[in-house]
Amino acid sequence: MKETNIDCRKYRKSTHLAAADLDAMSIEGKSLIFTIKECWYDTKVDVSGSKTDGYFCSFEEPIKDMVINSTNRKTIAGFAKQNGHNEVDCWNIGNWPGIKIELYALRDINAFGKIQDGIRIKPLQPSSLPKPKPTFTEENFAKAHENKATIELIKTKYEISTDMEILYTDYVNSRS
Repeated sequence: MKETNIDCRKYRKSTHLAAADLDAMSIEGKSLIFTIKECWYDTKVDVSGSKTDGYFCSFEEPIKDMVINSTNRKTIAGFAKQNGHNEVDCWNIGNWPGIKIELYALRDINAFGKIQDGIRIKPLQPSSLPKPKPTFTEENFAKAHENKATIELIKTKYEISTDMEILYTDYVNSRS
């Protein structure tokens, strides 16, 4: 199918995840949060035309494998430590599968004597971010009323719309 009005980075050819891939995904509104599936060290790997020795990871999500530079390895090891691994085991790449990371493109990095864009991992692990509150619905009315929940108390645990507040208040009043 012929496409004429697209970002020129969308179909860029590269062997491994790059900042341009993240840019294209971000423009398309895709999440940049990924779960590590596997990590390994390998030698003489073709990384977009250059033979490279290094650390790599694949993800549970359907994206390209990523080269893990030393800055990003340090961040992942920190997440592993937060997730219960000791000071030694947090550096073992065999302990990294299952760790969630959020990526972003960093501009103008000095890497190997060249100024280029790169990939970084956000320093706050996505799974440690506060989870959004569930939405308070009519299915919650009976239990909330049984527990004598006020609107103020409900707001501490749920997102509740003004319409739902009115409906819940009417529900409580009809049973008093």
